Amino acid sequence: IVRGIARSKFGLAIKFYFLAIFLNRKCQQALIKFLFSGIILTSTSAFAEKIQCKKDYEQVISKEITQMSTALNNGNYQFIAKKSDLSIIEFAGGKDNYNAMLILAANSFKKGNIQVANVETQPPQNSYIFGKKEFCVIPKQLTILMNGKALTGEKSFMLAVRSLDSQEWKYIDGAGLKKNPDMIYTLFPEFPRDINIAAD
Repeated sequence: IVRGIARSKFGLAIKFYFLAIFLNRKCQQALIKFLFSGIILTSTSAFAEKIQCKKDYEQVISKEITQMSTALNNGNYQFIAKKSDLSIIEFAGGKDNYNAMLILAANSFKKGNIQVANVETQPPQNSYIFGKKEFCVIPKQLTILMNGKALTGEKSFMLAVRSLDSQEWKYIDGAGLKKNPDMIYTLFPEFPRDINIAAD
C-alpha cells in the first residue's frame, strides 16, 4: 500500500512537472508555490502531531516537576529517582550511585532544616524532536525555607524528555546544564550543537 501511494505521488509529481513546462513563467511560479506550500504544511502538521510538551504541561509536567522539587521535604528520594531520565542516572554511574547521591541530598535537607516552600514553573517556549526523543525546557524557580527564613533561588529550568513511543516524561535538573552546557551532548549525542537550551 505504501509503495502504491509513493508511486501515485511520484506519478502526480511528474504530471505537474510536464504541465509546468507548457505554462508561462508566472503560472509556473504560482504552481510551484502551491506545491511547496502543500509539502511544507503537511510536514509541519506531521511534526506538530508528535509535539506533546505544551499539551502535557498543565496536567502532567508542571505537577511532576513540583513533586520532584518538593520530594526531599519528606526524604522521598525514590520519587526523584523514578522520574529522572535514564541518561543522567547512567552519567552518575548507575542506579546505585545515583540513589546514594539522592540519599545524601535528603540527609542534607534534614540536617540543615531545609524545606522547598514554593515551586514556580512556566510553560515551555519551545519543544524539540531529535532522534527518537522530544525535549522541552521548563523555566523553574524555587523558594526554600532554611531555618524558617525564606530564600528565593536563581531562575533555572528542568529539561523534560520523553521517547516518541511513550507518553511518560522524565526529567533532568537544569542547574548542572547551566554550569556545563556541553554536558547535554554527552547525555544526548543526537542533540544539535547550535541549540543552547540553557538560554531557551
